[in-house]
Amino acid sequence: MSIEPIENKLPVSLLEKSIQSGSEYGWRQEDFLEVIEAARKLQIGIEGGLVQYVFEEGTCELYWLHYFTDEIKKGENWVNYCNRTAKEASDKFKKIISDKNIKKEAMESFELVRTKALETTDVDQYKVFIISFEEKHDPKPAAQPKPAPAEKRNHSRR
Repeated sequence: MSIEPIENKLPVSLLEKSIQSGSEYGWRQEDFLEVIEAARKLQIGIEGGLVQYVFEEGTCELYWLHYFTDEIKKGENWVNYCNRTAKEASDKFKKIISDKNIKKEAMESFELVRTKALETTDVDQYKVFIISFEEKHDPKPAAQPKPAPAEKRNHSRR
C-alpha cells in the first residue's frame, strides 16, 4: 500500500507550480506565501524548509537560510499548530527575503552557482523554496483492556 504524499492535498494549481528536488517539493519565491496559506486552510502543518538552487547538474542547498518552525507544543491543538507554523514559516521567509542577498550568498558558497551566473544564466530562475509539511497523526488508539475472565462460580452441591 503506497502512501499519498501530503503535497497532493494542495490545490492542483499550486502543485503545478511546484518544483521537485529529490523527494522534496519547493516553489518559487512569488508562490511561497500562497502555498503556506493553502496548507494552513487545509490544516496541514508546516515543518519549515530552506532555500535551494536546483540545476540539472546538481542542487545547492543554502541550509543556513531556513524557515523551520517549532514542534507542536504540549496542549496545543492541531488547528492552532497549523496556524502558528504557517505564521512562523511566513515570518521567517519574509525576513530572509528582506535581510539576505540570497543570490550573493549562493554565488559565494557554490561553484556551480558562480559558473551558471558567469554563463549569463539568470540563476534566480533556479532558486527554490523547499517546504516540508506535516499531517495530523491521530494517536494510536489505546489498547482496550482485555475483559477479565468470567469468574468461576463455585457451586457446591450439598
